[in-house]
Amino acid sequence: MAALHGWREDVDSITRALRRLRLRGSLPGGKWGDRLLRTFGLPASVDARLRFMGSYHSRFVDLPVPLCTDLVQLWDRPPTSESRGGRLWLSLARATLALRARQPDEAATHLSTAKQLASDDPAAQIELALGESLLDSRARPTSVSAALAHVPALLRSLAGSDADCLRARHVGQVSHALNHAGRIDEAEALHLALPDTGATHPFARSRRANGLAYARFRHGDLAAALAHARLAARHAGDAGHVRLRAMALLMVVRIAAGTAEADDALARARTIAQALEDATLLSRCDAALRGRVP
Repeated sequence: MAALHGWREDVDSITRALRRLRLRGSLPGGKWGDRLLRTFGLPASVDARLRFMGSYHSRFVDLPVPLCTDLVQLWDRPPTSESRGGRLWLSLARATLALRARQPDEAATHLSTAKQLASDDPAAQIELALGESLLDSRARPTSVSAALAHVPALLRSLAGSDADCLRARHVGQVSHALNHAGRIDEAEALHLALPDTGATHPFARSRRANGLAYARFRHGDLAAALAHARLAARHAGDAGHVRLRAMALLMVVRIAAGTAEADDALARARTIAQALEDATLLSRCDAALRGRVP
């Protein structure tokens, strides 16, 4: 620390400052707290927890919305809230919670905050673009959001399970617009191109299968559509993604409308939505009951 600041303070002075800082707990860290965060960033375990809360494809969204809100508030204090990464991922977490609560204006506010902080984090930039695209799709469902333009290049800089999940979510957003524009074959081709191996994250495999289920349904191939929808529910369940499982069950409802399987799937999806206190998921269950899954 002394060397990084040109030896303006001696080592003993810095040592005393760090000892005092250690006693601050969750109080603001002041000058030395800021210097430590700028120099070393957050501890890896803290950064991982914040990314977990701010990533839509993590199992954080499988917790009830009020509990998620409490956890975000618990972490939104010094020193976490004084760091760039902390403010970034907490803003993304709050945006997701606002979307789940059907509060798009509040979600847009949190995404705007995140946009000012995400310039050096590819994963966060993709999360931000996907959130903005989701909001754009409400007003322009047949157009691919301009927010997604830089996502393919960002995805090439990532690897591993997060990359699988983000890639599947990106394809889902693009396909949403293509499907609404009647370009079903193009949307299906995008989902077919996604990886689907034993090493692929189950979240990504579930999103792929659900996209293929919708395409086959639109083509009138109900047997294949139902097989893909069931597979989507299975992949989601394998990873403990109960919210994603509910989405797959709602696809079963759409495809198997009027059957006992559809009635059972709808009841199970609604049970999940109620347990998660998820207003968006509940609204989709209500739409499915009326014969229209959005």
